[in-house]
Amino acid sequence: MKAPIAMPWAAAAVVILASAAPASATAGGDRALARYAAAWDTVQSYTCVMTAHEVSGTHVQDRTYDYKFRKPHDTRMDVTGGDGRGSAAVWNGGDRVKGHQGGFLSFIHLNLDIHASLAVSVRGATIAETNFGALLDHLKGLKSATIDATPDGDQTKINVAVADPSADGNITKEQVTLGANDLPVEYDQWEGDALVKHITYTQFVRNPAIPDSAFNL
Repeated sequence: MKAPIAMPWAAAAVVILASAAPASATAGGDRALARYAAAWDTVQSYTCVMTAHEVSGTHVQDRTYDYKFRKPHDTRMDVTGGDGRGSAAVWNGGDRVKGHQGGFLSFIHLNLDIHASLAVSVRGATIAETNFGALLDHLKGLKSATIDATPDGDQTKINVAVADPSADGNITKEQVTLGANDLPVEYDQWEGDALVKHITYTQFVRNPAIPDSAFNL
């Protein structure tokens, strides 16, 4: 019996299902989110290297991605290191994801529902949740959370205390670190005291010309 084909995407955000009061931000939190939103408005496309560490129970997933994004939805993630190395995934909006596994099975192309078990990270995040805009929407959409911000040199840490962990994948605390350009350089989530997601974004390039062919497999 063949092992399941691992698909290569990690999460930057979780879909919120509960209905409650909107997030409550301090003045510092509001200013940080406003700077983040303004910086995101200047981005039409970007590339970066995304390094993700995720934990779900006893399952640990470590991956490095070559990441490409073009508004509104075009996304490509190539696994360049760690679990699933050589795999790739492309999303062009909608509810389908195209992908292939690395190695000798790379010729097998898959077309899956975006929420299929093979099309999500170990913590259940989809490729649609990985871009900076989706992460911003996630922060704004957290219900009854308390959001503040603290300066850290030329960076800013946006700290989120989650009021209802059951509505956020059992996450109790989140932190997004904005770089000097007011876009994310790190994203962390905790379950209690346990760090269960750590993502870093490096080698960021704003508004490169990405050919259409990059978003095909």
